[in-house]
Amino acid sequence: MTDPWAFGWTQVLTLVGFAITALIAIGGFRTFGRWKREKLEEKRIDLALEALAFAHKSKFIFDSIRSAMAFSSEWADMPEIAGEDDNKRGSRGQLYAVFKRMERNKDYFEKAWDLQVRCSAMFGTKAEELFLLMHRARREIEVSAEMLFRDPHTSHPIPENLATWNQFRADVWEAYGRLAPEGDKVGKKLTAFRDGIEGLCRPVIDRNYGRTPRKGLFGQIVNGLGM
Repeated sequence: MTDPWAFGWTQVLTLVGFAITALIAIGGFRTFGRWKREKLEEKRIDLALEALAFAHKSKFIFDSIRSAMAFSSEWADMPEIAGEDDNKRGSRGQLYAVFKRMERNKDYFEKAWDLQVRCSAMFGTKAEELFLLMHRARREIEVSAEMLFRDPHTSHPIPENLATWNQFRADVWEAYGRLAPEGDKVGKKLTAFRDGIEGLCRPVIDRNYGRTPRKGLFGQIVNGLGM
């Protein structure tokens, strides 16, 4: 009579097959998990690079918007006011040019909202706070330019009003910062935005692309060759 507990080669091979299948499954899950982590890290790197480029571009965008040098072509389509002389029209035109520059860069500011959402999802609420600095700086320029466009000079030149109007000018044009009570507060927000994005995103990039010195004789040769 055959012993039911006796294992033959068939049973052994079956168990080995099960073990191999289990190992393959475990290895597959681990590989899939590693693949997911790698894809997520790739997205983090790509987004960090995009945010850094966007932040550094903000300097050129806002320097252009806030430039005190304006050309008559920038306000050629500005509605005329009856009895307005060339000097008054030129003064209004400098502010009108600011509005036109804002409009010319609307794609940049629209992208800021999209990038803000994606960075907040990936890097946390700190990213949202940083982007809000840039949005507030833009809004302060718009509001101050609108105030000056409507009333270039205060009708009651008391010290408090003069200080307020100087702050309006400093918000629009960086050069007026030395005359304003709060200085160039727009420029300070923009600097904080760029520095903050640099601090948030640079470590993500450096951690993945930074070179780790190799040890040993072979490492010395490789490092010496800059590889």
